[in-house]
Amino acid sequence: MVSIRFALTALVSATLAQSASAATLALSVESESIHANMPFTLSLSAKGFEEPPPAPPDLAIEGCEVTYLGVSPNVASSIQIINGRRSEWREVTFVYRWRVLAPAAGRYTIPPLQVAQAGLEANSRAASFDAAEVPSTEHMVVRMELPERPLWVGETFDATVEWLLARDVRNYEFSVPLFNLEGADVAPSPGGLGIRKVAFSAGARQVELPLSQSTFLDEGDGRSYERFAFDARVTLNRAGTVDLPPVRVVAQLRSGTSRDSWGFRRATYDLFRAEGAPRRLTVRPLPVAGRPPTFVNAIGTGFALDVQASRTVVSVGDPVELTVRLRGDGPLLGLSLPPLDGPGGLPSTHFTVPEGSVAGAVDEETSSKRFTFTVRVKSAEVREIPPLAFTFFDPSVGEYRTVTSEPVALSVGTAQLVGVDDVVAAPAVASQAARDGQPDVGGAIATLVGADMSLSAPQATLGTPWGTDDPRLLGALYGGPLIAALVSLWMTRSRGRRARNRTVRQALRTLERALDAGQPARQAVPGIVAAMRRLADVSGNDPDETSGLVEQLETRAFDPAVAAQQVPAESVAELRGIAQRWARRPAKAPAAALSIGLLATLVVLPDFAAAETSSIDAAREIYGSAIEETDRLRRVRLFANAERAFRPLAEANSDSPELQVDWGNAALGAQDAGRAVLAYRRALNAEPDNERARANLAWLRDRLPVWLPQPGDGALDSLLFWRERLAKAQLHLIGALAFGIGVLLSAPWPRRPRWLGAIAVPAFLVWALATGSALLSGDAYEDAVVVVDGVALRSADSAGASPTFANPLPGGTEVGIVEARDAWVRVALADGTRGWLAASSVQAVKPAIH
Repeated sequence: MVSIRFALTALVSATLAQSASAATLALSVESESIHANMPFTLSLSAKGFEEPPPAPPDLAIEGCEVTYLGVSPNVASSIQIINGRRSEWREVTFVYRWRVLAPAAGRYTIPPLQVAQAGLEANSRAASFDAAEVPSTEHMVVRMELPERPLWVGETFDATVEWLLARDVRNYEFSVPLFNLEGADVAPSPGGLGIRKVAFSAGARQVELPLSQSTFLDEGDGRSYERFAFDARVTLNRAGTVDLPPVRVVAQLRSGTSRDSWGFRRATYDLFRAEGAPRRLTVRPLPVAGRPPTFVNAIGTGFALDVQASRTVVSVGDPVELTVRLRGDGPLLGLSLPPLDGPGGLPSTHFTVPEGSVAGAVDEETSSKRFTFTVRVKSAEVREIPPLAFTFFDPSVGEYRTVTSEPVALSVGTAQLVGVDDVVAAPAVASQAARDGQPDVGGAIATLVGADMSLSAPQATLGTPWGTDDPRLLGALYGGPLIAALVSLWMTRSRGRRARNRTVRQALRTLERALDAGQPARQAVPGIVAAMRRLADVSGNDPDETSGLVEQLETRAFDPAVAAQQVPAESVAELRGIAQRWARRPAKAPAAALSIGLLATLVVLPDFAAAETSSIDAAREIYGSAIEETDRLRRVRLFANAERAFRPLAEANSDSPELQVDWGNAALGAQDAGRAVLAYRRALNAEPDNERARANLAWLRDRLPVWLPQPGDGALDSLLFWRERLAKAQLHLIGALAFGIGVLLSAPWPRRPRWLGAIAVPAFLVWALATGSALLSGDAYEDAVVVVDGVALRSADSAGASPTFANPLPGGTEVGIVEARDAWVRVALADGTRGWLAASSVQAVKPAIH
């Protein structure tokens, strides 16, 4: 009972005023068919234009009601980074939509349309469509259930489309004028558990409503119907009186039976329509008198406010993360909190609050909206987070009501300084509960207790883990066994040919000795004839080719007059020429030899660059001075100098995990959480089981704000558990070695035992697992770290775009790069939240290849 919807493209072909490849237009409808008094959506797709979208063309179809629904951009883009080179592709298609209603059956003409932008224009030719008249039927009833009372603007009310059927139905399409009103928001009823969902047109979008089914008996005519109900929640955002046209449905109902070409009975279906009664709604504006300042357009019933603090024991100036959860029976999507520094908020004399409105996230499961933001305590006199006020309009009684949250008690002390004793190695904090009362990272790291701040051993600083992903060395490891296997295969397959060639060469030498013996003809001819026949036999030539010459020699051998003489030189030369031609082989290299030559070019040993050990010693010396410094500010500055000294060395030696950890420790001591996380991630990228990097990264992650999404292990990581201990380069090396062993064991060596081939199967299995794990080790997005503290995640690549995340991102936030555009990158947080950041504030975990 699902209607078939598809795009009827190719209604018209686009013509261009300038270039056929510069811009195109295409018209389409999204209905199976077009019927009178049933609105349909007409779409115009424009390609080849740039943002912002061009102005929509003026569309007027004679005899039809046309309503412009808006334009939506469809952006298709991709970015690839291969060996440090980036390639980017992007295409924008602007889709303009109109709702069209043909009041009567007939043919209607769509006039030519034009879209223009900055001297570029595209034109479409005129097109036409036919609207069919559909008969009504008593076997189908449709009606709309709405509140009988006046409504308030912004009030959310229940609306039900009721459909009664007395016959089987196949395809159907609804027209609900209420859903298409300007300023109407339509959503499925919460908790609707229909047997399926059906799509309804709601302006420029589609909304899926749950379908519930029951049996209905009409007491008037005694007819039994199958009742289908579609429940929706509707919000009207404009005041006034609305006259609604009737709700309509067009459906294929069973009308009888017929026989098909095979003689079987088949049900037949015909198209019918049904329509309800017109309705009138009165929408009243909200009262202005008595409207409190804490009212932020919340309309509904039963709203409640709950506030929780991340910690209750703080010092003056410390950040406190507040989580405000708003619940109520009303629209939550567009709601915001009242100004936090206004009436009913937090006193500005006691708290520093975020500027502007705070974005929230709707939790569909709990029907609530969660707001998370950070405040700072400004006075030691503060004893609590005071109650926050929230005002809503209750449409059931037509009044404003205000609710408040419960106060949260605080214990505020004076600020504390961090001494040199805090910079020591200690066990990492294992859980969130174990660090209750410790400050969150908000740009500065209050204490280093629990972090392993020791440096690596000097001889291990530049050490690199075993393994390689160098294409030349891997090519040698793959190519060497393949060369050996091809040689073995070539020797096996050419064994018979080489034996034949040896036999031919031996027969040729026998003939050469007989020709050079210098004996009388009666003695020499029998040996020459036998040698020629033997050579013809082993070389596969026809001995009849020399029959005439052999007869002459045999006649000479039995002629008493010349039998004592030697064989004539002319005959010897002719026989030698024939023999050499028989024994000659084509001078071409076998395919195996050619493959060997190609593979041998891969066997090139990589070169390794030497690091500047003197620069490392200087950086280690600065780091040691920072550890010994007792003054906190001087210690932080020395750590910053050490970080700047380690940074270029770490960039140049990204495969040295101990050097990366030393750089991360220097950044950690310099209060730079962003570069510290970046360094530890790079260390684990080179050596996944590096204990210092693992412990310090976990320590840092545990001190990031609790509202910040943290990366976790997926199902694939749990399945391929060995990836936690083996780097990608190590997996490549294991795979190459296992492949080489498998190839060598399965090669057809002379006198090779058959059981060696069975041993090759586990080797190939190890190769598949190791190489597959290495190839799957990359995420869908390129891993990166935010290295600038307090950057806003924005909704577009513009400094003026609105934030998409409630709080600014702290340094050390781990993200995935989805797209790069000029000076901006689009990133994804661990929970899937996406937004744009300045490219200068993000660095990739895998450094660029220079």
